[in-house]
Amino acid sequence: MVKLGIAGMGYIGRVHLEAASKVANAEVIGVSSSRPDQIRSLFPAVQTYPDYSSLLSNPRLDAVIVCVPTFLHEEYVLEAVRRGRHVLCEKPLALDSIAASRMVASAKGRGTVLMVGQVLRFWPQYVAIKKMVDAGTLGQVGSVSAQRLTKYPPWAEWFRDPAKSGGCVLDLQIHDLDFVYWLLGLPSTVHAIGLKGERGGWDHVYTTLTYPETVVNIEATMLMPQSWPFTSGIRVNGTSGAVEYTFRAAGDVEKRDEAVDQIRFYRPDGTMFEPEVQAEDCFVAQLGYFAKCVETQAAPLACPPEESLQALRIAEACRKSLDTGIPVNLTATS
Repeated sequence: MVKLGIAGMGYIGRVHLEAASKVANAEVIGVSSSRPDQIRSLFPAVQTYPDYSSLLSNPRLDAVIVCVPTFLHEEYVLEAVRRGRHVLCEKPLALDSIAASRMVASAKGRGTVLMVGQVLRFWPQYVAIKKMVDAGTLGQVGSVSAQRLTKYPPWAEWFRDPAKSGGCVLDLQIHDLDFVYWLLGLPSTVHAIGLKGERGGWDHVYTTLTYPETVVNIEATMLMPQSWPFTSGIRVNGTSGAVEYTFRAAGDVEKRDEAVDQIRFYRPDGTMFEPEVQAEDCFVAQLGYFAKCVETQAAPLACPPEESLQALRIAEACRKSLDTGIPVNLTATS
């Protein structure tokens, strides 16, 4: 049984707490929060710590899930690693690749498991698409189109501040950048255009990634009206067919259990079918996998931190393209 702590009990911290209750080999033994009284009132059975250092001092603790705002990720991850704790860090790994590189190197040097919560790698429909591409079911992939559309998350103000969140690219589009990297590897070029939000961050972004035989377009925004339901999806088109997945929450993303979603594969002969997918919740699958890696002291090969770092580098190229108005050549810098 892996003994877990959770640092930060905003929306995503609570998602991980709920997921842990469904993971057979994991148990949350403590959480740290800036609002411990509120957390105790909501989760009276959970040990609450007023600060992160106190949580890490629990001698029973094996690993920590870092759910604090992005600008604090490096500090929290490095402290956990220094104290011998394994880490599941929420995405993105850091605000920039320099900080992320330090985090990856520190974990590797200490022999601790570090994994980033790039949850699409455990989302059943996205996993099904990955398997279809790898198996050659779609033939040669010619195009990919993805979208992730929402408003600013209502549960915390820091998302609006690009200095703390990295804006839409790092906080939202990083999901699809990582998934496309998982599918296709590093793109040759990155070109992005977009709109800025109220605090100067790029918060509505259209990104084009080019590969030798494939073009990828990704739209991500936090500028939708408050009434807009969280919406995401992806379409992969190949020489042997196309697969499309659409997801629309019943309001906000926290209502994902009530979402309308559909995955379909369209064949060239005019027929269509719905691929079978696993029913397990993506956050439960992700945490179960992380706990198994901790138990066995194994590297998280399904979601290596080195690949999360590469996704962050693609995101940085996207932001550079937004700032300069020109494409960024990744082949020359990789």
